[in-house]
Amino acid sequence: MASKTLVRLRTRLCTHVALALTLIAPGAAFAKWPERPLQLVVGFAPGGPNDIMARVLAEQLSAQLAQPVIVDNRPGANGNIAAGYVANAAPDGYTLLYNSSSLGLSPALYRNLPADPLRDLAPVNGTATLPLVMVVNKDFPASNFEEWVAQVKARPGGFNYGSPGIGNLAHIGMEMILKDRGLEAVHVPYKGSSEARSAVVAGMVQFQLDSVNSALGLIEAGSLKPIVITAQNGSEVLPEVGTLQASGVEGIELSGWQGVMAPARTPPDVIAKLSEEIALAMKSPKIVEALEVQGGYSIASTAQEYGEFLAQQIELFKTTVQDIGLEPN
Repeated sequence: MASKTLVRLRTRLCTHVALALTLIAPGAAFAKWPERPLQLVVGFAPGGPNDIMARVLAEQLSAQLAQPVIVDNRPGANGNIAAGYVANAAPDGYTLLYNSSSLGLSPALYRNLPADPLRDLAPVNGTATLPLVMVVNKDFPASNFEEWVAQVKARPGGFNYGSPGIGNLAHIGMEMILKDRGLEAVHVPYKGSSEARSAVVAGMVQFQLDSVNSALGLIEAGSLKPIVITAQNGSEVLPEVGTLQASGVEGIELSGWQGVMAPARTPPDVIAKLSEEIALAMKSPKIVEALEVQGGYSIASTAQEYGEFLAQQIELFKTTVQDIGLEPN
């Protein structure tokens, strides 16, 4: 009888211990995070603004975390292929998305997304914002925003502008500017920024919005002329170029912002650790220098603030897309 009681007691004890281990296991599993390399997924091809910043950040995080951070380019569908891949990854803090502002644009442009930014992904932290610059062909008869407005107003629909494709920030941003000034121009979408930029240089289209860093070499060579910077803070590498706000355009702040997202349900302690490490990394001399070269600046804060910013941007882009008459695909 005593032996049976002892067996029952042992069984109950083992059951309670197993249950306790089950309850504490998730936290314990991440106590030593990271214990292996991290994957930083970029939704665009190598060499672009997102890829450049992702690689600099990956190098800095590798040093801080004492683990390799490997950049994995998965281009396509305006960044949505990469977003879907990360959303379906294990929520363990080892697979992350280095996103662009297309993450905020996509809900306004596509009915069926592989990943809902607010439901399927978790914000970690913002990283950088890179202002855009409007550039024109070197022979275009304007050297500043006011002269550009006058030329386009004089020929409604008579000029063409390029963009890396339908629905990206350069396209939406140009439509916002045209609408604000009561202007008309014909949109010509290309397969990427480089192709659109080359079209402006060749005179096939007359102007476009481009990242400062990408256009800078051609501006310095005299092949392109800068007309206006789209961000209120302007650009340190093009200090002589005015801003939209200084030209009287209100309510339009266009920058290619970037950040890091994780799969939804990633443990909060891992998110918090990642967020802190990213904020620290964005202050490193190498990243500060990389931002200066690209004409951008850091927007690192906290996971909560980045999540709030993302939600605001999604609503802003939805309103803008409706205003300019674009139908979601």
